[in-house]
Amino acid sequence: MQAIYAVDSKKGLSKNGVIPWKSKKDMQFFVNKTKNNTVVMGRNTYFSLPQRPLKNRKNVVLTNEPHLYSEPDVLFTKMYEKNEKIFFIGGKTIYEQFIPLCEKVWVTEIKGDYDCDLFMDYDFTGFSSRIHMEDEELKIVEYFV
Repeated sequence: MQAIYAVDSKKGLSKNGVIPWKSKKDMQFFVNKTKNNTVVMGRNTYFSLPQRPLKNRKNVVLTNEPHLYSEPDVLFTKMYEKNEKIFFIGGKTIYEQFIPLCEKVWVTEIKGDYDCDLFMDYDFTGFSSRIHMEDEELKIVEYFV
């Protein structure tokens, strides 16, 4: 299992329930990592998506209110396949619960302060890390066990 998320320079995860930056590089990285795999998210993350469900992925929403979901792709109707990966994609509570179970976490650090009101400063003690990519806009760090 893996997790993937982005934060700003102050470890901000979101502002008013949405991602406040627009980064084509980060979105392309997210799509390339998660497509043709399963994405697991909480209710707020699901309803914050501009397009629901995410295309070319099995979408799983962890919720106490399953009656809110009518899209057939959200229903977990079959087990994941051997070559398929599971990605936790948010929100903060999902990350805090499942990152300890992940063998890999991808963190994009967007270079800039976006005045966020929700922060994610996970302690990656026990993980090794390497910079996957860095430029003037962002840095992508791979944490792994």
